Amino acid sequence: MSNKEATHPDPAVVPQDLSAEEKRSLDPVKPPQNLPNAVSTSISKADELVLRLSKLIKTTAGLGAGLSTLNYALYVAAYLHAQSPSRAAVIAYISRLIGRSSKVPTIVTPPTSAAATSFLTPLGALISDTRTTLRLTGLIPLYIWMKTLLSKKASKEMDPSLHRIALLQCGGYIGFQLLENIYHLAGKGLVPISFLEKRGGVAKWVAWSCRAWLVGVASDFLRLWREAELEKSRASTRSAKEKEEYDRKWWNEFMTAAYWIPVAIQYSNYPDGIGLSTGAVGFLGLMAGLTNFRNAWAATA
Repeated sequence: MSNKEATHPDPAVVPQDLSAEEKRSLDPVKPPQNLPNAVSTSISKADELVLRLSKLIKTTAGLGAGLSTLNYALYVAAYLHAQSPSRAAVIAYISRLIGRSSKVPTIVTPPTSAAATSFLTPLGALISDTRTTLRLTGLIPLYIWMKTLLSKKASKEMDPSLHRIALLQCGGYIGFQLLENIYHLAGKGLVPISFLEKRGGVAKWVAWSCRAWLVGVASDFLRLWREAELEKSRASTRSAKEKEEYDRKWWNEFMTAAYWIPVAIQYSNYPDGIGLSTGAVGFLGLMAGLTNFRNAWAATA
């Protein structure tokens, strides 16, 4: 392998997908027996974590869930770090939020510009930019979804109310993705920035993109309401286990939508927002994405 290939590997140099035989040969790392138990356990756990992360990021859903969770977690961490730069102060601040008194002595230090511009903020911005770039292909599955909804089969088989709600939601997400793609490409110099400036400016494009996203998120409440109505008519045919599974799924989806709504409203009023701090946005986004991340992570076991 040349030095250039080592520095800039491409798919022809670095294998992207392992064969079935190679996957079976990936036994867990066995640390040397002369190491302390704590060290051996740490090495084994780290190896297991890397293997599961590899499985997670190989799927679009898994990669999206992982990046979203990390992105919003960094928003929370950056906010807490900016408010309470010292570790002791952060612990005390979290303890106050959950209603417990901290036994760690707090040394209050005033926020400085260094704290406000810690590596957490640009790292969060980098991950956010990466997620936006990955969504450039998002119009393709949305087109397929809309095409499916407009088919005669969907019109006949779907509940009329759910069908109309799905059309509204898909349309909202298409509007969001289209507008986001254009202003993101303009930010990268691939679309003339003058194209946006002549049509309201970048801030307006961001706001209307997020308003379209808000339509998609709000549609979930209509969908869940209609599904609950239909479930009542089928309740007599359900077993206790089926009812429990449905209720769990329904409440998880309801809470996810409930967490996303204030975030969508905040960004729909870009750049002023509605008063939510970066920490609040991070917390709401983190809570909204945890269900997807837990499901994706469980699938790697």
